[in-house]
Parts: sequence; structure tokens; C-alpha cells
Amino acid sequence: MQRISTAFAVVLGLLAPASTRAQSSQRLTIVVPFAAGGGIDIFARLMGEQIQASGEASIVVEDRPGASSMIGTEYVARAQPDGGTALISSNSTLIAPTLRKSGFDPLRNLRHVCVLAESPQIIVVKADAPYQTLADLVAAARANPGALTIGSNGPASTQHLASELFKHVAGIDMTYVPYPGGAPAVTALLGGQIAAVTANLSEVHGHLDSGQIRALATTAANRIASAPSIPTAREEGLDFDIASWHGVALPASVSNEVVARVQSLFMNALNAPELRAKLAANQYTPTGVCGAQVEGFLARQIDSIQEIAKSASIKLD
Repeated sequence: MQRISTAFAVVLGLLAPASTRAQSSQRLTIVVPFAAGGGIDIFARLMGEQIQASGEASIVVEDRPGASSMIGTEYVARAQPDGGTALISSNSTLIAPTLRKSGFDPLRNLRHVCVLAESPQIIVVKADAPYQTLADLVAAARANPGALTIGSNGPASTQHLASELFKHVAGIDMTYVPYPGGAPAVTALLGGQIAAVTANLSEVHGHLDSGQIRALATTAANRIASAPSIPTAREEGLDFDIASWHGVALPASVSNEVVARVQSLFMNALNAPELRAKLAANQYTPTGVCGAQVEGFLARQIDSIQEIAKSASIKLD
């Protein structure tokens, strides 16, 4: 029976349209510049699974964390411009080189194809922590300057900026603790090593559902549709908001033909109903901004990063 099934599969493969066979032989490595298990890694794997299932390309997701996302980012920038290697970009792609002295230019050294999705961030504590509200955490930090810790993936991540902006607007002194990804930061929180974490909702919603952690506030501009009980920072009396986004980028010297092909792979996946359902379940909102609009979006993001860094006195070594 096994021989018959295998032979039948081979025949079906030969009968498939030539274009489908050619596309499915395409190999694409999707590079995640953070540790496995974090929000960007989750997003990359969901996208990769959908592209693979479509038969349009063979996908490998590769985590290359370190140096505030720059190890993975520069790896992609140096890759062959043949469309075989892509970066899952994010706010960090812009933050690290913008705030650090670096010869890397995120707009010149990468070809940004699309901004694919957004994910809200929240400030969380362990379920048995004495802080029931964000105001409780702020009061404790004011009473004990420098004693409380807040962690996130970073430095030079959206969560790092959100943490520093929170501290600045609240007028508190908390010690920031960086981790190579959101998952290690949450693990440290659950282990009692830090007092609070700023994380993508996608990284912690399972722990919220299980009752292991408590959400104090979202840094989004509005309440989260899938978690409407979580107040915004503004509703808690702190006048700020900051969002997280995920996109796809390629080496700068790729051809327009390669850009079009990679854009098609990711947008076809993003528009698939089955992927949209998975993204919603993991707290991602598809955006699908591609082409010339991406450049304007990224330029505005860099302006915002510089403004936040200046107002919150954020300095990176």
C-alpha cells in the first residue's frame, strides 16, 4: 500500500501545473532578529506556515538574536539579493540604528517591502503581585526609587521605548532589565526575577488566560478589541501611547522583480482567511501596507523614535 500511495503522489506531482512545481521549489529563509518564542518569532512562523501551505515556497524560519536585533538585521542586509532571504522587520529595525552610533542605515541598507501587521503592547505583573492597577505600580515605584524592575525584549525595542516612556511620563525610577526576546522576559517575570514586563500581547495572552499574570494597562491608543477589560495608559492618567508593527524587508540591492515576488508571497498569505483567523487568535491586526506608502510610514516612525528618545532622555551605549 505504501508503494502505491508514494507512486500516486509522484504522479500527482508530475501532473501539477509547471508554474506550481517551479514555485514550490523556491526556498525562502525568514530571519527573526530576536529569540524564539517572542511576538516577532510567533508572527514569522504563522506567516511561514501559511506560505509553505500554499505551495508557493519552501520556508525556513531562522532566529538570529543579539545586538538589539542588529545581528539578524545586518545578516539579511548582507545576504544575496535573490529573494532567498527576508527579514521580519519591526520598530527595532529602526530604533537600534537611529539611537546608536552606527554605520547602518535602515532605509538605505534594506529594501522594505511591506508593513504587515500590528500588535498591541501591555504592561503586566505576576498574578500574585501586590499591584492591582498601573497606579499601584507607579505608587510603589515612587515610594522605592530604583528598587523595582521592569523588563522587556531589548534594548532598542518598541517595548524598551514604551518602558522608558512609561517611566518618564509617570515620573518614576524603575530599573530597566533587557532580555533577548519577549519570551525570556516573561519567564523572568513568572520566576519572580523582575517586577513588571512590557510585552506584545501576543507574547502573554496565554499567561493572561491561565491567570499567571495580570495586565495593568495597554500602551495602545485605544482599548484592545480582544481584551477590552485592559485600560489604556491614558485612562490610567499617563498621557502616552506607542504601537508595535511587523513587516518584511530584503537586501537593498534586490530587483523590482524580486520585490514583487516576495510581496506577492507575503500578501497572499496575509489575505488568506485561515491565517487571518490565526493572527486574530494571537492578537495581531493585519495592515498590509506595501510599496511607496511604506517609505512614508518608516520616515514618520523614525521621527517618532527620535522624539520619544529626546523627551524620555533615552540613551544607548
